[in-house]
Amino acid sequence: MTAPAGSIHVVFTLTSPLSHGGFGPPVGNAQLIRRMPLALPSGALVHVPAVSGNALRGTLRRIIMRDLLAVSGLDRESPGWDALYAAVANGGHLEGASTALDPTYVRELREALPALSVFGAALRTWFLEGRMRVGMCWPRCRETHEAGLVSHGTRGAEDLVAEHSQVRHVDREMQDPDVSGVTPMPTTMETLVTGTVLQSSITFHGRATDVERSCIAWGLDRLEVLGGKSASGLGSVRVEHDCRHPGASVYAEWRETASPRAALEGLAAKLSADRK
Repeated sequence: MTAPAGSIHVVFTLTSPLSHGGFGPPVGNAQLIRRMPLALPSGALVHVPAVSGNALRGTLRRIIMRDLLAVSGLDRESPGWDALYAAVANGGHLEGASTALDPTYVRELREALPALSVFGAALRTWFLEGRMRVGMCWPRCRETHEAGLVSHGTRGAEDLVAEHSQVRHVDREMQDPDVSGVTPMPTTMETLVTGTVLQSSITFHGRATDVERSCIAWGLDRLEVLGGKSASGLGSVRVEHDCRHPGASVYAEWRETASPRAALEGLAAKLSADRK
């Protein structure tokens, strides 16, 4: 399987178990892994563990945007920080009626902040459309191979799932659980096992610039974890991708030479004004 033209084909190899919680009825203190329904060519309907494209997109967004804010010298003390961070690093939100847009301002914003342009964002009263689509991260297994989603795979999907248990221990020398209420807390979660390989593709709209495409390659080169519970060692990944042209160097050069602070401060001021 190859990625469509204008796409980045991405392969993640898990170097520790990966947790990606699913939705559904409660199952005690256990957390089931997210499974996606998949209709096979044979007509069978199976449920395959997978990592959502939204999870990958969000991880990349935070890596790139946190760095952009840092190199611009902006932090929590900067005017309008909360609204700005929510917009660029979390995707923002819409409130109230839409406002008429100045096409010149939109073009200038895209040129000044290519990372925001490629991810897109809801900017209180209007929506900046992103210029890429992030696909599901499908495991290489028999079912996804049969469905034509991955290049190969022989193991069954459920063979890649295992239970992972953790417990919070308390320091009884320093605190009394009867007083604090903090007691040992065992949890069990389903995880994709170490060594599982996931495939995804990131597809760009035709208008995406070289800097915008390069921005995603730059972020992929710095991505080290996927999924939840990374603070306890889960979700470590080794990343491979085929974005060689333009590659990460174009964004790296833009990052070193551009001056995005004024555009970020202007966006922060506009977001604050729109809320009023």
